[in-house]
Amino acid sequence: MKHRKTPKRRIALATVAAGTLVVTAALVTAGQTMSAFTDSAQLTVGPDGIGSAPFDIVSILPGEQVAQAQPGQGVTVPIAGDDSFVPGRTVTVNLGVANNSADLAAAVTVAVKPSDPAGYGQAGSSPNITGFLLVTVVDTTTGQLLVGGSATDPTQGVPVANASGVIGRLASRGAPALSDGSTWAPGNAGSRHDLAISLYYVDSPATVAYNFGQTALEVEFDGASTS
Repeated sequence: MKHRKTPKRRIALATVAAGTLVVTAALVTAGQTMSAFTDSAQLTVGPDGIGSAPFDIVSILPGEQVAQAQPGQGVTVPIAGDDSFVPGRTVTVNLGVANNSADLAAAVTVAVKPSDPAGYGQAGSSPNITGFLLVTVVDTTTGQLLVGGSATDPTQGVPVANASGVIGRLASRGAPALSDGSTWAPGNAGSRHDLAISLYYVDSPATVAYNFGQTALEVEFDGASTS
């Protein structure tokens, strides 16, 4: 069976401010979340002939709102503690990812990456602090550490360039698909996983030159149908 690949879904995080420092993480800062997997036209043979079963993945924002942003669009994700994000501190965003397909299971990965076109994390003309951030991603549904060296110590996170991991198999939803903006309603067990995504701002003498610095990041989910 040919697996159906979905377009990558991105979750941009927005602005983080802190006294003399402003950090914009299109990823997990108080920013945007992009996440929209769509059908990539896999043909299947059923008792009534040839057809195409929809394959889709959605993000679940804080407050249990379903987000399914289209390419080039985003959804705002609030970030707790963004007013105190200075060197030596951590901001954490909690996001869910769910299989929105009634009958197809999904194999899903996650990455935290720059969202600017050049891929450097540059946000406007502000000093770029991307190189001072360490990323940790924990699957709080399974307790599995997906990105980083410790589930409890954000100082053991990895640089943005290495921040990718495998969430694994999400069961089919087993229920009608949820629409963008709707309130989350559970499907089959294992069809949703929740992630804690943390950004640690390294406390280094070099960051003195980066006051009012920013970073443009995003969370990207990628997936394909699987058995």
